[in-house]
Amino acid sequence: MVAGLTAEKRPFVLYEYLRFFWQRKWWFLVVPLATIVLTVIAGRLLLQGEKYTGKAVVFTGSIDVKELTDPKNIEAKFPDVKNLDVVVPEEQYVQITVKGDDEQDVSRELKLVVSEYSQELERHSQERIDVTTKYLHALEERERALQQKVDYYSEQVQSGRLNPEQLDDISDLLVESENNLTEVMERVNRIRGNLVFYEKPAVLSETVAKSKTYTGQLAAIGLVLGLFLTVVWLVLWKYILDARRYYSS
Repeated sequence: MVAGLTAEKRPFVLYEYLRFFWQRKWWFLVVPLATIVLTVIAGRLLLQGEKYTGKAVVFTGSIDVKELTDPKNIEAKFPDVKNLDVVVPEEQYVQITVKGDDEQDVSRELKLVVSEYSQELERHSQERIDVTTKYLHALEERERALQQKVDYYSEQVQSGRLNPEQLDDISDLLVESENNLTEVMERVNRIRGNLVFYEKPAVLSETVAKSKTYTGQLAAIGLVLGLFLTVVWLVLWKYILDARRYYSS
């Protein structure tokens, strides 16, 4: 019965809360500002790291050797470089990151890693091209030799000077030589295509800049947290005032 009477006397509870919030609106300024400052300070202390970050992106091209593209293998080759991080964000790309408190040291270490790594890629790439080119030349020589055999056997078959037994033997040799020639020509064309479309490694970018502080993200978190705490605090405050007023009456 008392609850019913109370509800009848206070039909606009939401309005009362909104009015209460408006009368104390300065809390929506003070608390969020405080939480923003505290969140930024706490975040910087917890996320405190090196002042400078050097990043480089290396294109590995057609090289797919795990020893040269696996991040762990790359990092293992530079044990003296501190705060080195290597990742493969996508196929054929390697991202190298070096962090430190001195900009010149970060730049020097980054250049060292990128230079040695890119040279190793280029050396492997050139060796692969040389081996493939040498193999191609050998196949081209065989192609010319087989073509000469095919021309010779064709001329013998068409000359009319062979007896039936000789004609059968030469015809078999001609067919065999033509099959071999076709196979070699296919391999030659495939290797030529591989060389034409072969992608060489290259350094795409290399930069050194101040590390991110995430101040904007931390401030946004502090603002949301501050608004939430303000609403909770004012609701609790209004509830306590109403409770005291109810019991005192």
